[in-house]
Amino acid sequence: MHLGLRPRVPFPATYRDWGLVRTHGRVFALPAQVDPLDALRSGRLFSHPDALSAATLDEVKALIDGSEARPREPANDAGRESTGASRDGAPIEFAGWLPVYEWSGNCGSHPQFNHTAEPPPGYRFTCSAPAPVPVKPRDAPPSPWHKLKLVLLRLPATAASLTRFAVTLFRDAPHVRMRDRLRLLGALVRFAGSLLLRGAGPGAVGRFVHSRHFRSQLLLAPHRGPVFLTSMPYTFGQNPWVIEIEDPTTLFYPFVQNGGTGGLRIAESPYFPIVKALLESDQCKGIVTHVRSTADLVPTLFGSDVIRRKVFYTPLGVKVPSRRQRHRDRDGDEIHLLFINSWCQVPENFYVRGGLDVLEAFAVLRERYPQLRLTLRTALPDLDAHYHRILEGADVRVINRFLSAEEMSALHADSHIFLLPAARIHIVSLLQAMSYGLAVVGSDGWGMEEYLHHEHNGLVVKGRYGKASWADETAGLLREDYEPMYTPDPEVVAGLVEAVSRLVEDRELRRRLGGAARRDVETTYNLERWNAGLKAALDKALERPSLASGRREPADVGVHQPAHAGRSPMEGV
Repeated sequence: MHLGLRPRVPFPATYRDWGLVRTHGRVFALPAQVDPLDALRSGRLFSHPDALSAATLDEVKALIDGSEARPREPANDAGRESTGASRDGAPIEFAGWLPVYEWSGNCGSHPQFNHTAEPPPGYRFTCSAPAPVPVKPRDAPPSPWHKLKLVLLRLPATAASLTRFAVTLFRDAPHVRMRDRLRLLGALVRFAGSLLLRGAGPGAVGRFVHSRHFRSQLLLAPHRGPVFLTSMPYTFGQNPWVIEIEDPTTLFYPFVQNGGTGGLRIAESPYFPIVKALLESDQCKGIVTHVRSTADLVPTLFGSDVIRRKVFYTPLGVKVPSRRQRHRDRDGDEIHLLFINSWCQVPENFYVRGGLDVLEAFAVLRERYPQLRLTLRTALPDLDAHYHRILEGADVRVINRFLSAEEMSALHADSHIFLLPAARIHIVSLLQAMSYGLAVVGSDGWGMEEYLHHEHNGLVVKGRYGKASWADETAGLLREDYEPMYTPDPEVVAGLVEAVSRLVEDRELRRRLGGAARRDVETTYNLERWNAGLKAALDKALERPSLASGRREPADVGVHQPAHAGRSPMEGV
């Protein structure tokens, strides 16, 4: 048989104004304003909230037909309201839709911020994203502006940057009025000027301003009220703003990134005074965090009482699902272990979540307990033959495709033990597993033990704190060194084997831990409690009198003692 080039079967690029792409053995569809090929290249295809997916083209067409048949929310000039928002509440613009966030791990769409769909009493989150612009057919001739951009790439860097800026200022975002463009330009000049007056270097100021992405700020220019930022302070200070963060590192993104702060002298960074000035500015109204350690680290990091007064802490909450794992299996029944990669499914995050340690531990465990099954919900990086031999066993299932909310719910509810031996906390994954009543085996990585309490609502495996992550309470910085995560840690592997063995052999322990985890979500880590804390923070940040709601505010709103009190930060870093 002669094998050679196989003619490509024609595949439609669109259907009813939806863009189509076939990849990973499935067919995906995205609405007209999103190019599916660009989404595929950037990794957003599998996590985009509007993506439709099915096994065949006909099935995707049926999904599109059903979506088109449902009534759409009417558009309005003020932007669309978030789900569940009260029109009587004070509007806060959710800025996670800005294009700049798509290039920052798409964190604006991270499930951590799903709570904005159900805002606290007295508030409503709005979205001023411009109306979708239909995507031109891929075979359409390039526009004059596209040709101009190609010419700009051949110009010297400085001239090209200035020309692109001018084109962006006067050409991009056609819905933005000229006075809003000039207002934004004035805010940029004031912002850069204030940084220079405070002694920041011109080069650092230029790079920092550029990283805020002028086009994103231009799209937001018509909005005049307070803005809610996610993880990174992408703003020129043209609006009053509140930011929600998990750790201090993201305040410096993209110049400082997670996983590489173990030996960083952050005070020597040219961007340190810039971020400090940004947080001390009058336009910064609040810094909200769900990690107590962060609430302590941030004021220490910047040594600023002004910033200290803006920090608010309250535990994050998630919805409690109706389904759950009750651990009613009988002797000999299969017991399912579940490992989930990060929401954005970056293959390298398999390592950061402790994937190698999970595989090493499972190789030992399945020899002891033939009833064990392991599900890996992850895209896999390049692994050596040793790990492929483990994966080739019939007891391991790898799911690397997009899963709907219903499929994810079933995956959790049908599992028994959730494995998260990660370098640090991954709050949504942890709380979701707890909410389904799974017996959680987590690490002692930074932040994890604020939610996962050993022998109460889970089991904690030692070996991450001080190696892969730790709170430097003297410098006020989260120290992370992900290098150890790329090789299995014998201490972590042994801890996983011991913890899972206990849970397999003691069904009552599994039931007790899973039940306590779900109750903790029901009573403490729920949306109502989170919203009470967020409301208190927003009331104070925006100087609004608290509205009588008949509920007592949670006692843990505010700044608390370090989460790892008594532990000394590592020396020599």
